[in-house]
Amino acid sequence: SSVKQWLSTHFGSSRETTLCGCLPMVARVRRCRYWGRCMVFALSVAFVLSWRSCAYLNPASRTPGISHRRLPRPSGYLQFSACPAPSACSLVARRRDCRQLVGRVWRRLLTEDRNADADKNLKVLLVSQFPLYVGVGALLPILPLYGQQFGLAQSSVGLLLSAPSFAKLLLNVPMGQVADSQGRKLLMVGGMLVLAVGDFGTGLASALPALLIGRLITGAGLAMADTGSSAWVADVTADRPSERASFLGLQNAVISSAFVLGPSVGGILVDNFGMRSIFFIVAAGAALCAAGYSLLPETHLVEATSKPRLSFGELIQASDQQALAGMSIAFYTGAACKLVLIPAIAAATFAATPTEVGEAFSAFALLGVVGTLLGGKIADSVGPRTVLVTCGVVCAVAYVGAALAVQAQAKFAFYGFLGLWALAAAVKSPALQAYAIEVAPQESRGMALSVPKTIGDLTFLVAPFLLGVVADQFGYDTALFACSVAFAVGTAIFVAKSK
Repeated sequence: SSVKQWLSTHFGSSRETTLCGCLPMVARVRRCRYWGRCMVFALSVAFVLSWRSCAYLNPASRTPGISHRRLPRPSGYLQFSACPAPSACSLVARRRDCRQLVGRVWRRLLTEDRNADADKNLKVLLVSQFPLYVGVGALLPILPLYGQQFGLAQSSVGLLLSAPSFAKLLLNVPMGQVADSQGRKLLMVGGMLVLAVGDFGTGLASALPALLIGRLITGAGLAMADTGSSAWVADVTADRPSERASFLGLQNAVISSAFVLGPSVGGILVDNFGMRSIFFIVAAGAALCAAGYSLLPETHLVEATSKPRLSFGELIQASDQQALAGMSIAFYTGAACKLVLIPAIAAATFAATPTEVGEAFSAFALLGVVGTLLGGKIADSVGPRTVLVTCGVVCAVAYVGAALAVQAQAKFAFYGFLGLWALAAAVKSPALQAYAIEVAPQESRGMALSVPKTIGDLTFLVAPFLLGVVADQFGYDTALFACSVAFAVGTAIFVAKSK
């Protein structure tokens, strides 16, 4: 009757005869994460203390030659000894075993909670980046036409396209130092705001000097944001390296999807509001991305007694960084070939219309979405090194096949080999990022991740010009053979230098 009275007082008369009235209280406890942890921790401590013998938790703590039979527990108190003689068992060892068990339970709780927070933060990162890359995808096809609208020569248009890469080449390493010394979030948010200013200024410019200044500011913002976000992802996925490539593959798939959607959005905006509107859309996307980045936590806490950080020269002397440099040169050369040679070959050799070229590039982008998702899963299964070597060989063979198709004027074979290259290049992307994170020293992670980016940006500045010279002097097929050689040499360097 006293129990029924207590239930009636606390949970109402309709629940007097059942314990289901306790459910609201249990729900409140479950909703409070802090108190839930405290309860589980207290229960684990009580379980350990009530165990008849802590020595049985760790057989290594038993004393040889002594019988460790269980003794009857005296009434009135908990028994903490299981040895016939107290001196035969180490009290320190038994306490250590208890602490280890409690510590394992507590670490498991914290790890699960930390992984849930990491998943939420990674989703915020992807959602923040998507509108930005939709705008960038809309901008890339329009940018050459925008320069020609002001009567710029083809060389000036090329300068306009390469200006951000030049700024990134100069700033990647310094921004890596800032990421290691000041943290990641400052660069992520600040870089997006600088990028917004640069694109907004480009949209307002009406002459080549102003256009170049705007594009250089854009490149500076990209260098800041890319360096900070790469190091941030490396920090967040440090506890789960076996799942890192899968997330990087998902991230690249989201970016590729944005690039598939971007040109359609750009065409609609240009038809209704003019070319300048694209730059304002990119600036708005960058501002939204900065707002999303501001919600993310800082993952790099700078310690006053941290280890001395490595310089760029010291990092590039490491064999793993040299391996990454070789692979970066190969794949950035392939990207330059795609932008410089493929449209020209399709138009000159196979009489392809701009619509056909656009359809081919859209197909390559769709292959990129599929390839990055597959690449992340495969890299987590077999390791990023195996994926990189395989993709390097496949890309080298694909460019040889494309060159032979140009010689034979086989249109479908040409596009087929390019599709094979696009798929292999997409599969390698998360593996390359995962390998770079894996070999980066923790105390210089931001700087280390800037090394392959710097090598890649330098390659992207030089490769278009060199490939154009080779195509002019020796023909398109020879230029494609040169791309194949770049892949073969870069892959060989990676195999020789990587561990």
